[in-house]
Amino acid sequence: MAHYCLTSTVILSLTTNGDTSGTFNLSGSIRRQMKADLSVEDGHLCNMGKMIEELEGKLRNQLDQVYFGKTKEMVCTLRPSSELLPMALAEARKS
Repeated sequence: MAHYCLTSTVILSLTTNGDTSGTFNLSGSIRRQMKADLSVEDGHLCNMGKMIEELEGKLRNQLDQVYFGKTKEMVCTLRPSSELLPMALAEARKS
């Protein structure tokens, strides 16, 4: 058995300065720590890889919910829906 301690940090910085979107700046970071006691039968590299993948998934979900979710909520609150409709149509045409 081995005791593992993984610390991971994600730093996000998003800035825009466009005619249609205006000036916008969003930045922040998320730091999480994971500890586990695992068997070394599979080797240290396998154990660390599994821990990294698990923590990465959790960080992605938190980033999506906290930063992007809150940003979308704020944009929808601050901008009237009549302004959002043409922007949504323009985005749909690009896809």
